[in-house]
Amino acid sequence: MTTSRRTVLKGAAATAALAATPRFVQAQSSQPIRLGFQLHRTGIGAAYGRWYERTATAALKVLNEQGGINGRPVEIVFEDDGTDPKRGAEVVEKFAAGDMDLVFGTLFSHVVMGAAPRAGELRIPYLVCSEGHHVASGALNRWTLQPGITDVKSQVRAMAPWVASNLGRKVTLIYPDYAFGYDHRDNFTAAMQEQGGEVIELLAIPPTETSFTRYLPRIPRETEVIYH
Repeated sequence: MTTSRRTVLKGAAATAALAATPRFVQAQSSQPIRLGFQLHRTGIGAAYGRWYERTATAALKVLNEQGGINGRPVEIVFEDDGTDPKRGAEVVEKFAAGDMDLVFGTLFSHVVMGAAPRAGELRIPYLVCSEGHHVASGALNRWTLQPGITDVKSQVRAMAPWVASNLGRKVTLIYPDYAFGYDHRDNFTAAMQEQGGEVIELLAIPPTETSFTRYLPRIPRETEVIYH
């Protein structure tokens, strides 16, 4: 049997890739799969984080009772990021240093934007459930994945035709003043323009705001639709 130069090079490249990523080469191992859960336990995401932690813990119990993954038990280590971008990057660093197989759980987009670049630098898979368009648009890196959820751009492009046809074409847009809200601001504004509509007022709400009341007088009288 003859071996071509291309075959040899492909084999060498595959071997080098495996050697460079030892954390993923654990075939036939009985060692636990270790998952780092970047949790919004405090800060503005705490209401989400509380339920994320409870449901993940319950799912982990069921998973391990059924034999884990490929016969290996699974461990989850929870770490609070305070729903803060800087702290989010620090949590990713801590998990990478702690030999986690991957990091997941992140919801709030400004934390994803702050932490994902560090995951890329450390080459650790970073699974987020953020709805922001930054992952789908390629704004981050190949180590950041967004499994199982629709991004903002897809949502608003589906929603805008229905709004324009059934509710009205003059819109006041109320959005949170961080990455997730910016995606709504930019993509919904463009989507309404395509439908012959117009966003006549943009109201950005700080993440720490506790009441919407002060913003209500800023809604123009000619508004036909409030989109939040």
